[in-house]
Amino acid sequence: MGIIRLFSSLRGLFAAVSIFLFTFSIWNYNSSTGTAKSKSYVGKGTVVDLESILTDVPPGQGSSAWTEGDEGKFITIGQPVSKIQFNDKGIVDVRTGVPLEGANEGSTFNLAVLKLPRGSKWGFVGVARGPTRLRHFMQINGHSSREQVLVALGLNMTSEGHLIAVTRGQTLDFPMIPREGCSSAGSWIATYGAEDPRLLWTDAGTPALTYARSALDNDRCRSVGLVNDLRSIFPELDAALATGVEDVSPYDGYKEPGQGNDRELYRSDKQGVIEKNWMPFYPGALPDGETAIPHIHYTVKSALSLRPIEITPTRAIYEDVDLGQSTTKSCIGTAHSKSFKIHQASPLYRLTLCDRGCIVTEQNTVNIALSHTQSPTRQYGRFLATFNVSYPFNPISVGPRFHLDGCDDENDINYALSLVPIQQSDIDPSGKPKSTPQIVQPDHFFLDDRMLITMGHNDKEMTSVMTTVREILSRQHMC
Repeated sequence: MGIIRLFSSLRGLFAAVSIFLFTFSIWNYNSSTGTAKSKSYVGKGTVVDLESILTDVPPGQGSSAWTEGDEGKFITIGQPVSKIQFNDKGIVDVRTGVPLEGANEGSTFNLAVLKLPRGSKWGFVGVARGPTRLRHFMQINGHSSREQVLVALGLNMTSEGHLIAVTRGQTLDFPMIPREGCSSAGSWIATYGAEDPRLLWTDAGTPALTYARSALDNDRCRSVGLVNDLRSIFPELDAALATGVEDVSPYDGYKEPGQGNDRELYRSDKQGVIEKNWMPFYPGALPDGETAIPHIHYTVKSALSLRPIEITPTRAIYEDVDLGQSTTKSCIGTAHSKSFKIHQASPLYRLTLCDRGCIVTEQNTVNIALSHTQSPTRQYGRFLATFNVSYPFNPISVGPRFHLDGCDDENDINYALSLVPIQQSDIDPSGKPKSTPQIVQPDHFFLDDRMLITMGHNDKEMTSVMTTVREILSRQHMC
């Protein structure tokens, strides 16, 4: 009996040791490719079946059209569109400190939104295109100069998931003048200033702004500008973020408006016209804690990425990422090849394909961006695509066209600008937000999040639609 007990004990010990070693090897396995793979055990991260998640067909979507020319109707997703109320008469001119004077064309529209960390004075900061002002200081080809401005404001969310402005708007100051390079712009030849804002959190923990701007060189018309820290030109944001809010880098003092951290993003080879809606992103599944200048996805149709190679006080200079023998670079263009044009919409955001609170790794995390199909009459369709978070940042999948609830894409211009992750606690402040075991930026998505999409409507209004991450990810084609 003693021998039997000893044998049983040794056998049990052997089994326990075997299970431990097997489990240990599973938890410490790391993929060497850096590309998200289906059913891979990675680090201590959650195992995800990437292809299953991205290609899932929700009930009722099986017969929906996928792209232009397909039979059937495009799927409609989200809650009904909501108009964001805002009083243009309250906009403060940062140069004078009094209400904006001389605005004679248009209204505030095309709102980009950035989520602020919990504990901030506002839930969100927004930057939109403001009314244009006629300036008579110069004429080109008989056309008077006109200044376009950006307007910044604080926002909160109602219990119904609608955005409301909680501050007056303030103009953002970008010293510019008309450029000779705009000679082909017709009646817009003397129009200058900033337009088409996009907001994102840098890996350094600063709220950044990209925008279309007048180029620094006279032989060019438009380029892309980057403000590393919006607080330098919108001081109210520093007070709203408050000192010590988790994961936000402190601002080290105000600079002269429009100076100090405002750079032009510049492609080194100078080929072609700069696409004003570049999609900024940061490599890796998690922020590195120090990088302010982003990588760029440019010409999304052919999946060309750019990386910064030189930083000067006025420019961040970029060169092409070598895609090598990548077979995925034309995936998006091929999928929507019948479209007249494919046009970038949002920045690229990190999305981890498990519920908020899971461990983030490169193998369960992708980048996502919303892009547009554009008709000759400027009607926009929209689709979501996913990209690798590691080099060479190639497309992983491309999604179908879809409508947003309440948007008439056949007759109106509905132009998307930003995607925002929303938890239940963002709508119900008494609720407790889900914590994450690692530091993630406020614009990092998880699979169980809702998604707020902000848009411009007919170049005259600010609107938004709420949907879910799972709904918008469905029916992707793998690249």
